[in-house]
Amino acid sequence: MPDNLARQRRDYTAMSLADRAGKPQWPCLSSSVAVTVSPFRNLTGEAAQQGLVDAFTDALFGNLRRYGRGFLLQPRKAQGKTKTTVQAGARTDEKVGYLVAGSAQRGSPGTLRVNVHIADTTTSEYLWARRYEFPAAEAALAQARIIRWISRELHVLLLQDEIRRTSLTFAAEPDPQKCLDNAAAALEGELRRELTAEAQQWFLAALAVDPRNVEALVGLARTCQELVSNPWWSDPLPIAIASDVGREIIEIALELAPGHADAHCVRGMLCSAAGELHEAAQAFDRALTMDRGLAIARGFAGYNAVFLGDASQTLPAIERAMRLDRADRRHSIWFFFGGFSELLRGHTEASIALLRKSLERNPSYGSARLFLIAALALSGQHDEAARDAASFRQQYPDCPASVFEQLWIERSASATYRAQILPVFAKLRDLGAAS
Repeated sequence: MPDNLARQRRDYTAMSLADRAGKPQWPCLSSSVAVTVSPFRNLTGEAAQQGLVDAFTDALFGNLRRYGRGFLLQPRKAQGKTKTTVQAGARTDEKVGYLVAGSAQRGSPGTLRVNVHIADTTTSEYLWARRYEFPAAEAALAQARIIRWISRELHVLLLQDEIRRTSLTFAAEPDPQKCLDNAAAALEGELRRELTAEAQQWFLAALAVDPRNVEALVGLARTCQELVSNPWWSDPLPIAIASDVGREIIEIALELAPGHADAHCVRGMLCSAAGELHEAAQAFDRALTMDRGLAIARGFAGYNAVFLGDASQTLPAIERAMRLDRADRRHSIWFFFGGFSELLRGHTEASIALLRKSLERNPSYGSARLFLIAALALSGQHDEAARDAASFRQQYPDCPASVFEQLWIERSASATYRAQILPVFAKLRDLGAAS
């Protein structure tokens, strides 16, 4: 390894180790960005079209509220019209600001033309601009597509800014392969927040050299997924941003490499966590069509089946996954999936055995610990359940109940699943582990 790269690696690792002294830092989930959405202008010459133009601005605002949860939306007045400022959580270093503006006008006969741009609020430089023309009768469908593209570009700009910040930590250009190797090494360890946060930093470092590096994009999205699936790792805001940013990143990766099996698998994992269970199942199917031996896709497909109301699929799926992938880190996850599914099926003794196997391989696995508490209580082992619940509360004192509900209750509308999960959470609330 060249001396300058060795120094870069030491410096970067030192930064990661420093982060471990407190809460791990999640670089691409804590950027500060202000976005001003200017009311779109009606240039059609028809007052009757003003409602359509206003609806477009409102719909864009609503999309950013839903899919850009790191943004704080604040209306403000400007030149007699309402503008909307979207500003993320505070950060002490330099902030980036973007202006989204556009107009609608008549195109060729029977069509509308929408011009949209995103500009740097400091320099007024255009960072992205597009023109869309569509039949007037298809305005609603076109509006949804245009808003989706705008949301994507805003997330891309935020990610590019964080990549730029990461590049400034190096005295010279890092080696992308070394960065990927370091990230892989971090992710091969136990499922722990500091290791996932470190991997995220290394993936960003690789992207600082090559923003189109598919392996780095997929890996970065995976770190987002791991944070979403372990909500006690951070505060609610970074977790919400992780869901939004991770899904944007994986879509970019799939545009660059549509046949990338791991990318489809990560997309499925993120969709499942967001409650888009059928989309998740389709993504896992695509991943397995491309790579029948992809253990992680099999395991997570079995876990996703629980939320669709078919927990009987889970154990066969994880048994196949464990035959394909013998890594202890993954086995901890597979045993948790099996223990969770058996708990919902009322097989509490089998659930306890599987969850304990999960914790033997990773004692810090919060999900396995949480549902072991419920399994013990439901099997009549109340004293042990109470002791574990007290330990869990001590280990994760700041984790709000809402994150549990979002990850394990609200994500599924299946009547079968809800009938299975609600009694489990009633036990957890009684013990104070999920309240």
